[in-house]
Parts: sequence; structure tokens; C-alpha cells
Amino acid sequence: MTGRWLIINADDAGLAPEVDAGILEAARAGTVTSASLCVNPPHAPAVAALRAAGVSLGLHATFTQGMPCAPAARVPTLVDAEGRFFLDGRERLAAFSAADIETELAAQAARFEALVGAPPTHLDFHRHLHARDARVLAAAEALAAALRIPLRAVSAGMRAACRAAGVAAADHFLGGVAPAPYWTRERLRAAIADLPEGITELMCHPAKGMRPAPGIRYCAERDVEREALLSAEVRRCCAAAALANFATVPFASAAGR
Repeated sequence: MTGRWLIINADDAGLAPEVDAGILEAARAGTVTSASLCVNPPHAPAVAALRAAGVSLGLHATFTQGMPCAPAARVPTLVDAEGRFFLDGRERLAAFSAADIETELAAQAARFEALVGAPPTHLDFHRHLHARDARVLAAAEALAAALRIPLRAVSAGMRAACRAAGVAAADHFLGGVAPAPYWTRERLRAAIADLPEGITELMCHPAKGMRPAPGIRYCAERDVEREALLSAEVRRCCAAAALANFATVPFASAAGR
């Protein structure tokens, strides 16, 4: 396959109303083409508005924010005494059992389909947990393979592992939270102007008036990202690029390359 495709994916939909507001502004401006949804309680993504904005909707699985979709008694290693995920769950990964990881991921996928009325178009993880633990990656690969959807790969090694498992992944991944704010106008312009051959996923975190909350440190920076995505110069760059989303880009031919 030859050509260049750019998917601009906004993470954390449903994390807070301010996040959904920022994602929607950028989607309606034509600079966000996809969004990843947190679907576990108490998160409630603005599904109808996001679908109306034309973005592809994926599952943003999380084991570190909110409560499980599975009954807490069925995923005991993932939750505290009150049945909530540990906010420092990324540091507790070694104590999570593989069975609990698989059970909760399946429950979140089922919850996504109940909310959206369709399976996710892609899969990724809050705080990139699947890049930090082989058991989370294995569960993610199994779900992505079963649903025949792409899985986010944040490195060349992950990309190779996904494709070896028969799971599609973008050829390139851009984005982060450091240095903060990550996506400024200048950095976005430069990234979009210099896209490599193949499919690029650009992860972003827009929000509007995001307030600090437990477990969320990247707050005011989200407004900077939203303003960059809404800027005239970035919109011009996006208009000149081959923007796509996870439902329209030719992932079938990309998988297994």
C-alpha cells in the first residue's frame, strides 16, 4: 500500500464533560476524526453528539480511573476495598491477575457496544497500560483480533507484536503528554506537514475548561491542545492532509505487513 493517511484521535471521551466539549469542538472543526471512549462507571461519553460529528468511536479501556464494568467481586485484584480502580494502578500492574484483566476488558467491550450500538472501531488504553504489561497486551490483542479492529501500537516493537498476532496497527504513532502541553500549534503544524508514508495515528487530548480531578494531572494543557486544533493554521494543514478515521482508512491491507 502506498499513500499517507492521518487519523487524529482524541483520547478520554467520557472522562469529564469538559473533555467531551473540547473533543466535539475539534471534531466539528474538522481536525479530530476519531475518539476513544471511557465507558466504565461513572464515565458517560456523549455518544450521540460524537456520532453526529462523524468521528469513529473506539474503546479507551481503563483499569486506573473510575469503577469496573464487571462486578468488583469478579475482578478483585483490580479494585480497592470500595470496588474502585486504584488511581495508581499503573504502578500496581504486577499485582493484577491475567484472569481479572481479561474479564474486565471483555466487560468494557460489552458496555461499549451497549452504549454505542456497535462494536468499537479501534482499541487503546488509558495511560498505555498495554504497552507496560505483557498480559494486558495479550488480552488486548485477543479482543482486537476477535473484533477485527486495530490496536494502538506506541512503538515499532508493539506494532510488530500486534501484526504477528494478526492484529492491525497504524504504521506510525504520534502523541504524548510530555513536554506539556504536548500539541501546540507549532508542533501540530510540523507533524502534519511531515507525515511519513502509511497510516499515522496522532493522539491528542483536547478539552474545554478542564478542572483538576483525582488521578488526572493533564488539565489546563488540554485547553492548549483544543485551541491548537481549532486554530486557522492547523485547520489549513488538516484540510491539505489525507485525513481519515478508523472506519475509513485501509487497515485490512496494512495488517500483517
